[in-house]
Amino acid sequence: MILKMWKKDTKTGTKLTELDIEAKLSGGAVFERGVKESKRNKAVRRIAQRLTDKHWLNTGQSVTQLHRIYRIAEYLLKRQNRR
Repeated sequence: MILKMWKKDTKTGTKLTELDIEAKLSGGAVFERGVKESKRNKAVRRIAQRLTDKHWLNTGQSVTQLHRIYRIAEYLLKRQNRR
């Protein structure tokens, strides 16, 4: 015998199973978009790390310079993905 846990949805008043609750919490398309954005940010940071080591760490560490480096890293990532 399989026991199902039922919880009541507070907005609609309908009963939800565990699977329904998990589906609502997983995020679906929002989750996928977040994963893509996270991977993109990680790639930009990887590229920017090399640039910051060479052009930022030993040159006064200006925030403006750091922002420029990150913009260049984003451009390099776009160019890299064009191939």
